[in-house]
Amino acid sequence: MRGTVAVVGLVSLVLLSAVATPVAGSSGTQDIADPAGSEEPSLHVQLSDDGDATVTLVSVYDITDSDERESFESIRADEETQDELLERFTDRIETVSAEIDTSDNMSIAGDEVNLRSADDRGIVSLSVTWHELAAVDGDSLVVDEPFASGFETDRPLVLEGPTGSTLESSTPEPTVADGERALWETETELDGFEAVVAPASEESEKEVSDGEETESDGTPGFGGVVAVGSIVVLLGLRLR
Repeated sequence: MRGTVAVVGLVSLVLLSAVATPVAGSSGTQDIADPAGSEEPSLHVQLSDDGDATVTLVSVYDITDSDERESFESIRADEETQDELLERFTDRIETVSAEIDTSDNMSIAGDEVNLRSADDRGIVSLSVTWHELAAVDGDSLVVDEPFASGFETDRPLVLEGPTGSTLESSTPEPTVADGERALWETETELDGFEAVVAPASEESEKEVSDGEETESDGTPGFGGVVAVGSIVVLLGLRLR
């Protein structure tokens, strides 16, 4: 495991030091699709073959509520605000990276801000590129920090491997696994986290092609994973 337990409590600053805001509850099924298509709050980590990752914070506003709709529209209309949100997210991820990797092999680059509407929801996604988040071990990628030491979030964690990969092993087991993607629901105890992503075997590729989606207890489907009752206003920036 790379890094240090000094990250305990620090990771919380990424997501939990902000003001909580209500949002419409989920429909009872958790989306683990690409973050560009997600309509649920999540922290989405998409790995590439070299161990780099795109880390996306997805937050959701209930636009049937006048205050939340105004906040969402304020963000969408103001590029300066979008830039500030991305800068704050990048700075906080950089702080976490510095705590878990003193060799400076890791580095962070701000990527993009994406805003869209879907039915009664306004969705804001902030993405950064985290270089060398995962360790490369032969054909496998190993992810531990920052999730292994005191990681806390008010939303599910989604880990996605490169195309053609699968989650070979993990501690703890994910709530839901579907081909290249796995999801750990909100408030899952992640201390000691380790996930190994490897090229999919022929058997696992067949399961994906058959369209099976399996929960960690081996039953198909996504039912009853988590109902999201609140989100964090992005990085503590209160918009009125």
